Amino acid sequence: MSFRTPARRMLAALVVSTFALSAAAQKRGGDIVMAQQAQPPTLDAATSTAQATRNIGMLMFETLVTRDENGNVINDLAAKVDASPDGRIYTFSLREGVKFHNGKEMTSADVKASLERYGRVGASPTLKEVESITAPGKYQVVVTLKRPTPSFIDMLSSPRAPATIIPAEEAGKDAGKIELIGTGPFQFVEYKPDSHVKLKRFDGYTPNTNFKGPDGFSGRKTVYVDTATIRFVPEGGARTAGLQSGEFHVLEQMPTDAAKRAAANASGPIRAYQAMPWAFQLLVINASLPPTNNLKVRQAMQVGLDFEEIMAISTDGAYRMTHGWQHPNTAYFAGDVGKDRYNVNKVDRARQLLKESGYKGEELVLWADSQFKNHRDTAVTAAEQLKKIGINATVKITDWPTVFAATTKPEGWNVWPLMFGIEPYEGPYNTASFWVGEKARQQVTDPQIDAAYQRLTGSPALADRQKAFAEFQGRMFDQVYAIKLGDVGIYQATRANVKGYRPYRIPRLWDVWFE
Repeated sequence: MSFRTPARRMLAALVVSTFALSAAAQKRGGDIVMAQQAQPPTLDAATSTAQATRNIGMLMFETLVTRDENGNVINDLAAKVDASPDGRIYTFSLREGVKFHNGKEMTSADVKASLERYGRVGASPTLKEVESITAPGKYQVVVTLKRPTPSFIDMLSSPRAPATIIPAEEAGKDAGKIELIGTGPFQFVEYKPDSHVKLKRFDGYTPNTNFKGPDGFSGRKTVYVDTATIRFVPEGGARTAGLQSGEFHVLEQMPTDAAKRAAANASGPIRAYQAMPWAFQLLVINASLPPTNNLKVRQAMQVGLDFEEIMAISTDGAYRMTHGWQHPNTAYFAGDVGKDRYNVNKVDRARQLLKESGYKGEELVLWADSQFKNHRDTAVTAAEQLKKIGINATVKITDWPTVFAATTKPEGWNVWPLMFGIEPYEGPYNTASFWVGEKARQQVTDPQIDAAYQRLTGSPALADRQKAFAEFQGRMFDQVYAIKLGDVGIYQATRANVKGYRPYRIPRLWDVWFE
């Protein structure tokens, strides 16, 4: 057995530290160019639910709590969160020494002002039940709600319209009027509409030392590149061509066929990554309009459709067969509830149910949009399958805004193909809320779903909330207000010399470097 003297221990530590710094220095440098599908309507991330805004905003801004690699809640700017037993009072203990891009230290005054602004102009109703926000200490913020809301932290952690923390002096400004100053690993340089956004590494960034490495949108983030340029390239072929030529280094989304070709060429210049899951593939069903106001007609659809054929065609193979209304490995995945009625694919049984329903050949309209190929292919494939069980199915295709608006009303449609994306990622609350109350997407109210939702959002015990969500999931299978066909994936891609990249719901440009 050997022992090191203090001097030798110091020398060993110095060698290790020097090696680590040298390795990090070798990774640093360059401008990483990412191509994304759309330009953001704003870069004031708290005020928009646009994906294009999220992609950029989550590089510049941080939140008290966010999501980990599996979509579960994780601390970020908050070192600790304490909740009162009834779920009404939440105390956030802040990480100390965190710097804004202007060099100012983040304190509770900034967090209080940011949350108050989010309540005024944020694109999420998360803070609508807030009674007060106080800052009893330099690094402590207390949020008191009007009523117990155990779902508060889950909702606050959503990146859909993130509750970004900005300097207090900016927080009094209207939506879209702030200086883009956050605490994130990248800071703003310029925005040229119809072209790009330019960011640079924030050399004053304060890594979260509670983690060994990055985790979802949190963890210990390290930026190796000097700058990041986010280009707006709507057309998938143009994004792919730019990646092949080296004009781009990262694609937010790559067409599936191109990604598969890249994956088949392991020694080629492109690396494709499947981001799974991206969304649920649903058939939303109008339960108020004939013939789908008849439960047995809806059950015939559920039993007779070949889910996997629809998924394979509509996604070009980027899918997985999963019955749950929450993703596996998350807290609210409800096990086998409804699994016995998932992808049954029994045409004879479906025809029998249709006969029992008294169906008389009425037209059943599947209304899809022209923007998403996935929606169109789902509608066409499902319609052909429905015809085989005896349903007079027709497909109607118009633009996305028209379809989205029309399906909020009970007339003119029976089935709406929908990629249900950010809601399942956010968790059980927004997933279930789609089917609750007078504005439920199935166009009828369901007291059992409403009651389950009330327990889901109001019960202080996690086990009770999990049970409530399982009851919601079971009711969706029982009443067939929607048919979950499976999980959709997408492909992200990089040049082969981009190292460290890990696919995620929103591309992350930290902890990546050029080889």
